[in-house]
Amino acid sequence: MPPGSLLQVQLHQLRPTQPAIGHDQVLYKLGKYACDRRKLFDDYCEANGQHLSGGFQPSTSLRSAGDALGVRPPGSCPDEMKTVVIGPGRQLYLTDGHHTFSAFWEHPGGGPETPVWVRVTDDFSDAASMADFWIRLLDERKAWLKDPQGRPILPEQLPPTLGLSAMADDPYRALVYFTRQIGYDKPRTPDGRVLPSEFLEFYWAEWLRMLLPLRDYDLDDRKSYAKAVEQAARLMVANPGMLIGSSGRTALEMGAYRALDKKVLRKLSSSDGKFTYLLAARAQRAALSRAI
Repeated sequence: MPPGSLLQVQLHQLRPTQPAIGHDQVLYKLGKYACDRRKLFDDYCEANGQHLSGGFQPSTSLRSAGDALGVRPPGSCPDEMKTVVIGPGRQLYLTDGHHTFSAFWEHPGGGPETPVWVRVTDDFSDAASMADFWIRLLDERKAWLKDPQGRPILPEQLPPTLGLSAMADDPYRALVYFTRQIGYDKPRTPDGRVLPSEFLEFYWAEWLRMLLPLRDYDLDDRKSYAKAVEQAARLMVANPGMLIGSSGRTALEMGAYRALDKKVLRKLSSSDGKFTYLLAARAQRAALSRAI
């Protein structure tokens, strides 16, 4: 199947190529979706390459949304789509979108059968063996085989599915997500195009794990969590020439800002900021666990 091909699949058909996600990033999304269903379907249509949702109906679920929900046909905006590589046995390996698709997996109107469109970047189904397949994936920088503590893992140790129950939690990966547009953003060319930056957030997480002990903060408290994000962002902007994690690139090359964006930082812990939605979703999930 040539690169650029589009496939409609169900979430359970996709195999992860990384062991962990930032659970708090997914929980923030779920908290936001609970209050703003338009955002849910905008994200869904963006992932399908349809840019935004058009035919939005409050009663629609992800499982029944259909392609007509978007303002454009699926694949119209291919750069916005999540990507897969085809492996031996025609198995689909997800190489981008683990957080977004895990949020769809966990959403009450979603789940493993949620249909999504994905874009094929490579067809490695002709690999001589699974070992050869994973070597090719690593050579192409399409797999992250490190656990949340930064220790190497084998492909056999990857989770079989998406979702919070299957994928390990990397709190530093979530921390990096919340520092976006405060201490860094995805690097861009002078004309505004996003530069390729495979595993950008994981490299930042690697680096912060060595410098910032999260045990010093109460991540169940909105203000304390915001202080952790502020400190992480300060480290980002204070070390422009330092190599970040195992990336081989400097902080500036990885999108570090020259100074903190304090306006975005203040918004983070405000009454309608990301932490409000995160903590609401976390509390709801804990209540459901107690009920079970």
